[in-house]
Amino acid sequence: MKKIILSAAVLFFIFSSSFSQDKIYRNNGKIVEAKIIEIGSDEIKYKEFHNLDGPIYVLETDRIKKIVFENGTVQKFQDNYKDPERYAGQLKKALKLNFLSPLYGCTEISFEKSTAVGKGYEVSLGFIGLGKSEALEFEYATNQFKTIKRQQAGAFASFGYKFNKLPDFIIFGKTKMGHLMQGTYAKPILYFGHYSENQILMKGSIDELRKQCVTFGALEIELGKQWVFGDKFLLDTYWGIGYAVDNKKDTYYYASSGYDPFENTSAFNYANGRLGKSPGLSATFGIKFGLLIK
Repeated sequence: MKKIILSAAVLFFIFSSSFSQDKIYRNNGKIVEAKIIEIGSDEIKYKEFHNLDGPIYVLETDRIKKIVFENGTVQKFQDNYKDPERYAGQLKKALKLNFLSPLYGCTEISFEKSTAVGKGYEVSLGFIGLGKSEALEFEYATNQFKTIKRQQAGAFASFGYKFNKLPDFIIFGKTKMGHLMQGTYAKPILYFGHYSENQILMKGSIDELRKQCVTFGALEIELGKQWVFGDKFLLDTYWGIGYAVDNKKDTYYYASSGYDPFENTSAFNYANGRLGKSPGLSATFGIKFGLLIK
C-alpha cells in the first residue's frame, strides 16, 4: 500500500511539474523550459526551470517563435515586426536625388511613399542633359580634328513597387526596431524615356556630325538597401538587371558598296545601360540621398 501511495505521489509530482513551467520555442527549433520573469518589446528575461536559483537569461524576441505559459496561454512573436503600430509617428514619404546621375549626364529625382509595412512605391523623373556632357572628337577634314560636346537633351521616367524585408538592424548583437522605410528590398521597375544627342558617323576617312533621336524602355528588378537616419535623412544603394529595348546606333560606316552599319553591341541611355543588341539585357546602379517629408 505504501508503495502504491509513493508511486502515485511521484507521478503526481512529475505530472504537475510538466505543467508548471513556461516553454520558449525558439526559431532554431530548440525548446527552453523556463520561468518567464519579464517580457519587453525587444527581449524577454527568464530563468531555467530546473535552476530557479540560477542566473537570469536575456533573449531577443526576434529569436523566439512563441512562448507557451504554464497555464496554457500562448504568445507568438513571428509577426512582431509587421505590427503597423510599432511605426506610428514615423514619416512615410521621401524625396531623393540620385547622387551619381549628374556624372553621367542627367539629374534624377525620386519620390517614395510607404503604403504598408514592407511595401511602397517609388516614381522618378530624370532630366537628360542636366549634368556632365561627354566630349566627342571627330575628323572634319583630312588630319584636322575638332572636339564637341555630346549635348544630350531629353527626359525619362520610372515607376517601381518596393517589397522590403522587415525593417530591422543589429546593434551590439541585438536586433532593434528600424524605420518603416529602412531595410533591404526588391523592386520591379519600368523605365521609359526619349532624348537627342550628337552622333559621329564615319564616311570613308572623314567623320560626319549629326543629331540622333533615341527612344528607350526597360523592365528590371532592382535590389537595394536603404538606411534611415534620425527619421530625417536616408541613403539608398541599389543595382538592377532586366531587359531593354531602344533604337540607338552609336557609329556607322558608309562603305563604297553602300550603307553598312557596325554592329551595335551596347548602348548607354542615361537611365540604364543596354548589353547586347536591342532588345538586350539592361543594367542599372546608383546611390540616392533623400529627405523624409510629411
